[in-house]
Amino acid sequence: MQFRKEFKFILITAFIFVLEFSFLERDAFAANGICNQGVSTLIGASNKQIARSGLGQMPKQPEPVEPNEPEELEILRKAFPDILFTAVYDKEHEDWQIEVAFTTGSKASEIFYWSEGRLLPENQLKNKNLYLSIFEDYPVETELQDPATYSQEQIEEYRNAGAASTRQNEPFPAIFILDFIYSSSTRKKVEQHLSKVKFLGLTVTVSERVVKPLAAVEKKILELKKTNKTVANFLEKDLDHLEGYNWRDIRDADRKSLHSVGIAIDFLPPKLNRHIYWRWTKDQKGEKWMLVPLTSRWMPPYEIINLFEEEGFIWGGKWLIWDNMHFEYRPELIEYYRWKNKKSE
Repeated sequence: MQFRKEFKFILITAFIFVLEFSFLERDAFAANGICNQGVSTLIGASNKQIARSGLGQMPKQPEPVEPNEPEELEILRKAFPDILFTAVYDKEHEDWQIEVAFTTGSKASEIFYWSEGRLLPENQLKNKNLYLSIFEDYPVETELQDPATYSQEQIEEYRNAGAASTRQNEPFPAIFILDFIYSSSTRKKVEQHLSKVKFLGLTVTVSERVVKPLAAVEKKILELKKTNKTVANFLEKDLDHLEGYNWRDIRDADRKSLHSVGIAIDFLPPKLNRHIYWRWTKDQKGEKWMLVPLTSRWMPPYEIINLFEEEGFIWGGKWLIWDNMHFEYRPELIEYYRWKNKKSE
């Protein structure tokens, strides 16, 4: 009998303890926003009840942040102020869609994808590895290094750049955006936008968009000629004729020359008695073509090269595979050089 009383006392005590514990747990959950739910209720609650209480809900994911517009678009806007470059982020392609349109004259517009600076039409995105960015490094207002001081590493760099396998198989800068700007996607189209002009007393055919900057270069050169004997001698004795527009491919490269776009001009001397083009020199000198001294090369004076650069042109003599007769109207590359310099300051 005594045992039964003690056992009953133990059961009552345990029940009271459990009941108190349940109330404590309820208060604790209530403090966390889960009111009126005891321990037993939570244990037996359905998923729907738990969801209503807020327990088990995943935190709300933040909306994805749209990336910033490519900085380099400002380079194109400065280089081509009469053209609009409007960027809209394309979530499907996860890339910037760039609408390019003229602000005056032609109402034509075209869509390109940024593609890390390649500016490709949509149908070329699958081939993007064939192309490089349109932004190439070009050293403005610098003089050529003496080939006698080239390191072995530099020599190999020149040699590789001139190898047929490199020129045929390596990616090359995309020019789809240039074809739009200069209306040069086909021969028929570009030839509707050419102008025959006089430059330094010689006739040359170029894109209509190059006429104004070319005239600005001519004005500066003729002014400098009055006081600079080097420039005067070059114009009078070392310049025979000019070659501009010519629909053709680049030799050994199987791609369109920028002479086909109408933005390239070659300066030719009366006689080709000095080295002027890397390929012709390689045919004569073999694998040491890059080591030909500067004094044995034909080239315009630096004073003239600098004036061209001031107006948005680049000189082919500064390329690894040098072309000393060659100038191109590439204001985007001049602006790119300035942009990189400013960022590094």
